[in-house]
Amino acid sequence: MNITVIRADISHADFISAIGKSAFPNAFGHLFKNKEELDEYLEFTYHPKKLAVSLRKENNVYFLAMLDGKPAGFAKVKKHSLNENIESVAQMELQKIYVLPECQGSGAGSMLLREVKRLARDIYPDYIWLDTYVGNEKAIRLYEKNGFQKIGRHYFTIGTQTFEYVVMGWPVVFKVKNAC
Repeated sequence: MNITVIRADISHADFISAIGKSAFPNAFGHLFKNKEELDEYLEFTYHPKKLAVSLRKENNVYFLAMLDGKPAGFAKVKKHSLNENIESVAQMELQKIYVLPECQGSGAGSMLLREVKRLARDIYPDYIWLDTYVGNEKAIRLYEKNGFQKIGRHYFTIGTQTFEYVVMGWPVVFKVKNAC
């Protein structure tokens, strides 16, 4: 399997939409008591036109993981996004990272995370932060393996349901070569 990661642009909105509409319910669909609320959330959040607008925003960066030339996952980063759990004005948020169910375990998620960290080298935030559902142990283990630590919790409401999330942060430290 050959995994590559590219920086997505507006032409990739349909791919990102399809990945989101497949990966999100695969991971979290069982938590929804009302299937209509899940469907409404997916249609709103992953509508290709909405994604096209998001892809054009200066503050957003999307990465697309390709597995043997086919879209397998994506990550969305907000280059400047503050979280109250972190005492810094230079923060970057990993807002979404999803891999298609059939591509999980391929390394696509780790490759996406690696690209996010590379982007941080250009932006140079003090922290990268993210949040993930408190019961998503697989994701929490991936993030911890990559240096993220639990730093807080918050709640997110979709429709009539409220979900608990863990906030995780990674203090960005880059070694600077001695100029002398």
